[in-house]
Amino acid sequence: MATHLFCDGIQRRDFLKIGALSGVGLGLADYLGLANAATNTKAKSAIYVRLAGGPSHMDTFDMKPDAPDTHRGEFSEIATNVPGVRISEHLPKLAKCADKYAILRGVSHTLAA
Repeated sequence: MATHLFCDGIQRRDFLKIGALSGVGLGLADYLGLANAATNTKAKSAIYVRLAGGPSHMDTFDMKPDAPDTHRGEFSEIATNVPGVRISEHLPKLAKCADKYAILRGVSHTLAA
């Protein structure tokens, strides 16, 4: 395999290594800056659960127990630590901390499925 030299004699592979390392250095500086800024702010958090290709909403967070059998999921529901909120039997750990998150049931979009 032939090595390609630039005008000043630097090999292409060495040039790419230097470029990659400088990118890492720039990213590290941003990370360290964010870490420093995080210590000066009040903690806020959000967990966004996107189940693309995952289980249906009717099998996880929107069980629809009063719907006909043809419109219901196959799993049972369990109570959460929030009165009146019930989720899938397969999410017991999420049921224990339901007071820490919100369930959005009125989300829509214009994209075709």
